[in-house]
Amino acid sequence: MKKALITCAIVGGLLASYPALSTDQAASDKSAGKGGYHHAQQKLKVVEDLYAGFFNRHDISVAQKLIVENYKQHNPFVGDGIKPFLDFFSQTFKDNPQYSAKIYRSAVNGDLVYVHVKYQNNPQDRGTASVDIYRVNDQGKITEHWDVNQDVPEKSANDNTMF
Repeated sequence: MKKALITCAIVGGLLASYPALSTDQAASDKSAGKGGYHHAQQKLKVVEDLYAGFFNRHDISVAQKLIVENYKQHNPFVGDGIKPFLDFFSQTFKDNPQYSAKIYRSAVNGDLVYVHVKYQNNPQDRGTASVDIYRVNDQGKITEHWDVNQDVPEKSANDNTMF
């Protein structure tokens, strides 16, 4: 019994001192990076605003406000810089006037914002599942982007959805 209590005390002490599990706000803020939780939420809001205004309302000015001029793109189908990004999506929106994007999940780690998204050309389209990763600077501007995309299949080997 005494051994079990000592083990519990040691494990409890270790868990309490681990910043990611701590309820201490200062430790949480430190582990979340400069500015803590609120700073992370501001970075997430930048990306959410891009989706609401640009990808769903097709308002080019939203992207112009949120993305830096020398934006670095890791998608092999879009060039670096804001102009190739705007050109690519302006054509996409023209070809698909009902184009939309829905964020299902999100996470922030430092200056990186991760979103799990369903893109659709129109409501009848099964769509594309994507994980987009954005680097957002301290001025609230998107500076870099990575993505991994997968078409939503007609049939699945399991009963789980992609979202």
